Amino acid sequence: MEGPRGRQLLITLMADYWLARDAVVPSGAVVELMDDMGVSSSGTRTLLSRLTREGRLQSVKEGRRTFYALSQQAFTRLSTGFETIRRFGVDEAHAPDAPWLILMFSIPEEQRALRQQLRRGLAWLGFSPLYDGVWITPRPVEQQAIGLCRKLGVESASIATGSIEAIGRSHGRPTDAWDLPLTQGLYQAFAGHLASPLERLSAGAMAADEALRLRTEIMNIWRGFPKFDPGLPERELPAGWPRAAARTAFAGLYDGAAKLAGDHVREVVARHSPAHLDHVAERLIDPDRRRAG
Repeated sequence: MEGPRGRQLLITLMADYWLARDAVVPSGAVVELMDDMGVSSSGTRTLLSRLTREGRLQSVKEGRRTFYALSQQAFTRLSTGFETIRRFGVDEAHAPDAPWLILMFSIPEEQRALRQQLRRGLAWLGFSPLYDGVWITPRPVEQQAIGLCRKLGVESASIATGSIEAIGRSHGRPTDAWDLPLTQGLYQAFAGHLASPLERLSAGAMAADEALRLRTEIMNIWRGFPKFDPGLPERELPAGWPRAAARTAFAGLYDGAAKLAGDHVREVVARHSPAHLDHVAERLIDPDRRRAG
């Protein structure tokens, strides 16, 4: 498995247990841990080599042995990204009555490539199109949007903040820019998928390698939700919006399985390099709650 899923699993594994400056992991330990997630030894070694060439990982030699660490660029990006994901579903960046950010642009048909670049960049910032050349977001990312337009050389664009009132008969509410039924179904399916693992975890019936695999996989799923719901304000959403329930299930399993998975990671690292055990540190979504418990 050298495709997108394998890449995501490997990066998430590194970020979950070695997201610290100067933290390194023996290559053999990475191979063994990835095998727990269904990735072959040869597939993992190919991914390590490829991600190193791309600048996402860096290899470190200690004598004849090879260790891996997140590159400085990846460390910065993943640290920032994790903090965003950690707070998603709890205290979105907008206040309950915060205005919408509205970007309006016009790009000629012959500049189709530029249009696609702008759309991709706006989607990454949490924008979605209410109309073809009118993109909106609840996030306070005005400066990033301005910077993106200037970087790409967009010639006709305006930005504004304010309320959005629907006057159309079937379209025009700000949340019409997102597929709410799809997002609602995804949240509900995700929470439902976690119900059985949470029961096994609570009953003490979860194996250590399963804890590792589940934590890695559900992080990869959860971090994708802001693409469908960039922190949409509850005032604009249907009653009982399942974002909070999905986050509770996610945090419960991710944090609840942390010690079990972390102990397994340390056990594997110890077989390859006991001197590097203190480099392992599992991340938590709700560290304050964990300490209080």
